[in-house]
Amino acid sequence: MNTPAAGLGFALLGPVRAWCDGLPVDLGQPRSHEVLAVLLAAAGRTVSMPLLVDAVWDEADRPCRPEHSVRTHVWRLRRALARHTAEPLLVTVGGGRVGGYALRVPAHAVDIWAFERAAARAEEVRACGGTADQAREVLTAALDLWAGEPLAGLHGPHARALRARLQQTRQSLLEARLGLDAELGDRPHLAAEAGALVMEFPASERLRAIQMLALYRAGRQAEALGVHEDTRRHLGTPPGAELAALHQRILRSDPALRLPEDSGHRPRTPGAGGAFPSPVAGFTGREEQLRDLTGLLTRTDASAVVVSAVNGMAGVGKTTLAVHTAHELGDDAFPDGRLYVDLRGADTEPLHPHHVLEGFLQRLGVADEDVPDDADERVALYRTLLADRRMLLLLDNAASCEQLRPLIPGAADCAVLVTSRAWLTGLAGARHLRLDVMPPGDALRLLRRTIGDRAVDAEPEAAVALVAACGHLPLALRIVASRLAAEPGRSLADMVRRLADERRCLDELRTGDAAVDAAFELSYSTLTPEQARAFRLLALPDVPDLALPSAAALLGLGTDEAEELIESLVELNLLESHRLDRYRFHDLVRAFARARGAREDAPGTTSRALAGLLDFCLATARNADAVAHSAEPDERTLIDVVPASPGLAFATAREATDWMRQETALQRALIARACADDGLPLSQAADLLDRLNTVLSGITHLTAVSEQARQVAEVAARRGDRPSEALARYVRGNALWHANAFPEAETELHRSLELCDHDTDLRLCASAHLTLCAHARVRGRFDDAVAHGEASVRFFRTLGAATAEGTALGELAFNYARQGRLSEARAAAERGAELLGGRESVSKAIGLYYLARVLRLCGDRDEALRRAEAALPLFRTLNVSSFEAASGNLIAELHAEEERYALAAQTAEMFLPLARKVSAMLEGGLLRTLGRSLVHLGQQARAGACLRAALELFEGLRAEQDVAHLRRLLDEHTTAPSTAR
Repeated sequence: MNTPAAGLGFALLGPVRAWCDGLPVDLGQPRSHEVLAVLLAAAGRTVSMPLLVDAVWDEADRPCRPEHSVRTHVWRLRRALARHTAEPLLVTVGGGRVGGYALRVPAHAVDIWAFERAAARAEEVRACGGTADQAREVLTAALDLWAGEPLAGLHGPHARALRARLQQTRQSLLEARLGLDAELGDRPHLAAEAGALVMEFPASERLRAIQMLALYRAGRQAEALGVHEDTRRHLGTPPGAELAALHQRILRSDPALRLPEDSGHRPRTPGAGGAFPSPVAGFTGREEQLRDLTGLLTRTDASAVVVSAVNGMAGVGKTTLAVHTAHELGDDAFPDGRLYVDLRGADTEPLHPHHVLEGFLQRLGVADEDVPDDADERVALYRTLLADRRMLLLLDNAASCEQLRPLIPGAADCAVLVTSRAWLTGLAGARHLRLDVMPPGDALRLLRRTIGDRAVDAEPEAAVALVAACGHLPLALRIVASRLAAEPGRSLADMVRRLADERRCLDELRTGDAAVDAAFELSYSTLTPEQARAFRLLALPDVPDLALPSAAALLGLGTDEAEELIESLVELNLLESHRLDRYRFHDLVRAFARARGAREDAPGTTSRALAGLLDFCLATARNADAVAHSAEPDERTLIDVVPASPGLAFATAREATDWMRQETALQRALIARACADDGLPLSQAADLLDRLNTVLSGITHLTAVSEQARQVAEVAARRGDRPSEALARYVRGNALWHANAFPEAETELHRSLELCDHDTDLRLCASAHLTLCAHARVRGRFDDAVAHGEASVRFFRTLGAATAEGTALGELAFNYARQGRLSEARAAAERGAELLGGRESVSKAIGLYYLARVLRLCGDRDEALRRAEAALPLFRTLNVSSFEAASGNLIAELHAEEERYALAAQTAEMFLPLARKVSAMLEGGLLRTLGRSLVHLGQQARAGACLRAALELFEGLRAEQDVAHLRRLLDEHTTAPSTAR
């Protein structure tokens, strides 16, 4: 086969195209495209002249001399391709009427070849043991090649037949990929995508089955059953066996349809060198690490001594793994024997290599009197004795590279296995293996081996909880197993309860001469005072991990100085750096650090450290809030608090919202600490809580915010801190309103206003009035809404807070429109959008959304759609999920009002999963739009299910106007004929 120039490619999935190195190749006239398509589809096989003629022209359309025309097009194609390849690709085969042409290009150069092989390749992946995700990647890559209607613009017999075949292939690939999506369960929009494809391929029962399953798994059982009924109506006959069986399984809520839910005391030998330890009984797991170590240590192509260094935290099983590896290798791998020494690296006085060499030389047969006193001579003799031997050295519990270097042989036939609590990065040529805690499955197997199957099988859930409470640390697991064996009457559940209390868990993890805290104490005792202080303080925040800037603020250090100090703890395996510039403790190490802090640090010390961190987080959250809303920080501040820290700066709104999301757990932890510790300013905690409420969204988040706001308000009331209580009650009311808890929200907002000083708290008053405006609008009290909205606008204007005024105008405008004051509404909305415009931000997107709402009520639906679609990507980029769902709801409603029912249904489907997470009101609105659209699409059963689900939501929210509207729609639905438009 001739080799084309690099980068030559052809596409039939879409318009027929050719390119070379990214530049298009001019293929000439459409008939030349027809001829090229026939030859490409033949995949290198010869196409005879009669077949080419029949493929390019219908009988009635053929020219007088079709063979001549074919030759002309072939000549043109050859000339076009010759510019990009040294050898001819389009060759003539044979002669006369039996002759023909072949296009010789490799398979990867033509899109349809990979496209049509994808289903078979995906099946091969699964047959060879590949995962569903790997098979899906094959299908997704093929579907990504689809660039529109195949052979677009070509109308010959071959083009029509190939187009139909490729469209059928696409349907098959889509069915297969969605089937894998359903199997994996990792696509939140699967129901929407399947629904859209059902509209495109209404006869596909496979797609309808996937849609039913996705709807059922999303908690939409009635809709799933409605799909079955709509299928029966569409087909005119009962659905096939697969769909019928699935229908029955959904009716009985078959649980199989749901997605699956997803070391001991070290033996010591006296002196510098001792007998090789025996393997630990019941060694479990570590298969991959064992395989890696045995492979490295037995390499035959090494030009220098092989050194493998295993590091990890205390109790993780480094020595156990190393000893087991040595015994697995056996005597055949190292026929001249093994040497072992515990270097006591975690002790206050590790062994000196000079003394270790003395023991090794004696083990190698050197008489006591012949051991040199000079250090260099000892090293030289040691290496000479090992030069012609093949031995394994296990240097256990090393302290440093300096301790190890004299002990490394010079012979390539020897191998060295090192264990250490520290990363020995300065050990030249070493291969490093960091040993982590055991995976949950292996940890459970270890527990089962040590306490027996009967105990685990009697309390399976408690057994899983127990290995988690031990942090999957082998030493802790062995101690627990030993205690359970000594106390047969104690249950696993009782041990779990004892370990759940952080203050006593380390006391529980002791038995005989083994103890977890003793193992940690050895590491702690080697720290400098600065390292020890950092170790204790970094354990204070109750969060999974800490970012470097936050850690620096907690320690009261600059970022560079803090990083150097923290990284030294990482090198000692007392901290983990699981991501760039983020640090975390193992749970048991954190418990140890906090226990040391309680003994060594005065309460004022820890309060000052946490107050510094709170100040930093508030300053950074203020900066994030200001950038996210494209406003000045002072304009967004509702309480008179001035942080001392400048905080982090952000260039874009996306950066700002990302930081707020990443650090949510830390901010919540600091707010909780401020409620419990009067050494932290409660006013800063209330202000920080307000930032959490204004930048992020989602039902779960709002629930957490409202609960913390309640706690802050109660603590503030007890302390007589009226400004903090007023702000906390506003934050709680605002969060409850966004979570659709309307009566409680209204109560809290009015209590906040009562606590406000209207001379000094004008900004807080204005914000409370704005939320009350939105509240009255949802309840249908538009006169009250306008009164609150006008008060809010007036206050913000007095303060010169342009961005806040723009937001208030947008909300007020909608209520003007509902009163029928359309010209005032449009003017207010346009002015609001103008004030909120400028660079990309949450505020700009809100201004566009508010304007779109008003334009819709004013009858300008095209402009409303344009504004809503402009707001949507901003909300999505900035992760403002509540407004993203609201924009999707508005877009779906606009499509439905313009009788674009299929598009309305697809849009509603797409945003339903998100709406479920952020707002029952929005979920109800989307279900209503979806139901109305499905009625017009002839899917009556599913439409009824959607409308009834929406009614149930609105009744729960006591949204009377929406309830009345849904009841009218359901009445119309039950009496309307089943017609599709």
